[in-house]
Amino acid sequence: MAMRLDGFAVLKAVGSHADLFAESCDVADAAALKIVATQLKTQALDLERLTRIYKALGADTFALALEHLADAIPRALVRRIDPHHAQAPADSAAWTRSHLIALASGAAKPEPRPHKAEKTASVKKRKKPKASGDDIAEGFWATSVVAKSPRASKTQRK
Repeated sequence: MAMRLDGFAVLKAVGSHADLFAESCDVADAAALKIVATQLKTQALDLERLTRIYKALGADTFALALEHLADAIPRALVRRIDPHHAQAPADSAAWTRSHLIALASGAAKPEPRPHKAEKTASVKKRKKPKASGDDIAEGFWATSVVAKSPRASKTQRK
């Protein structure tokens, strides 16, 4: 029977004895960032779970982890958790990260869905009457389509 390695137990032991694993510091940092990024990319992540991750990591570590992630990850999170925020479509990377921290810490709440305006009795606009044959200026057809040019009539007379 094969035993399965408990990765979190190993990471906890490595973290509590960091001086023994000093040569592997870069690997541990990359693994920790990958764990956080994987957790933030999951589709099941909602505001409640984001808040729990924020509290587990702490404010400084959470902010530092966000700084090391690609810009697309925090942007996708904000659009998923706070899709109705007015500034979300024109967001910058710094604003996105700060808004995500504010959402996770509870300093900001997601914007509610905007209410559709109720239709009221609006003033009907007067329709413009369609142009009829009488509205066409006199002589329009005579000079543009039907009439012969003055030159043609002179040459035919001679």
